[in-house]
Amino acid sequence: MGRSGVKKSTRFSPKRYCFFAHVAFAFSAGSHATPQATANLLIEVKDKTLAAGLRNKRLKTSSLKDFQKTELAGEIAMAAAVRYLKSQAEFRQFPARRFVNFDLVRPPSYISARPAPSKTLPDGTMVWRIAESHADKLRGEPLSIRYPDIEKRLAAHLFLKGMTRHHIELLALCAAPTQFDPGQTIFLEGEPASGFYLVETGNIVLEGKTTDGRQVVIDTVSAGEPLGWSWLFPPYLWHFTARATEQCAAICLSGTLLRQHREDDLTLSHELFKRASEVMVRRLQRARGKLIL
Repeated sequence: MGRSGVKKSTRFSPKRYCFFAHVAFAFSAGSHATPQATANLLIEVKDKTLAAGLRNKRLKTSSLKDFQKTELAGEIAMAAAVRYLKSQAEFRQFPARRFVNFDLVRPPSYISARPAPSKTLPDGTMVWRIAESHADKLRGEPLSIRYPDIEKRLAAHLFLKGMTRHHIELLALCAAPTQFDPGQTIFLEGEPASGFYLVETGNIVLEGKTTDGRQVVIDTVSAGEPLGWSWLFPPYLWHFTARATEQCAAICLSGTLLRQHREDDLTLSHELFKRASEVMVRRLQRARGKLIL
């Protein structure tokens, strides 16, 4: 499992990235347990499409780790899936949409047979609408099922205090537990921001550079606090470097999935922005005093 919660395979390094998505549709946000319609999609993102996306973000392919390339390919695939679904008249009647599964998969024989895609986007990304018989071979368990205690852990976190059960259930679809060792660098300033973390135990320092190039500690993130808000705003790059100072436990939330759920449910978007803005103001005030020295 990658840091973002999107399932990855370490056994192959594809020239193309294939993602499986299972999407549920309903007439209201609270009725996804019994959806009125579903769609199974396979999305293929080619290396050249990924490279073009990186150029748009002013990033070089050679500067990124494999998991970062996968995250960016996932963003392209998610956008392609949404674009395809919006083009289908059968789904327009449903105001509520939820990505129940969104996983990186090995390119299946279904693709190897090269049937015509259901839609090819201008950037070359291809989308196939696939039958249940094919989907069953690709579908993994949603993150909330893979980690049965994740909803309880989310609800107990101070940052999410007061959130409704519906919002916690949405976040659980994007969440996976993770740990950091003492001294481990979690992310680097300028890297793509692939999501954010809810720290449960331990301490993490945020570091930045002063005007004369010195690296200084900006702030410390402790248990009960969120880490990372750069995933909220384009160009989705980390503003600081984060490093664990002791053994830490945290919940990682995928930025790719979060942005989609946030767009589909504006009340979730409001709750996340409200909480994140309070943290952002405090940290920027602390950072300003240290970085201008």
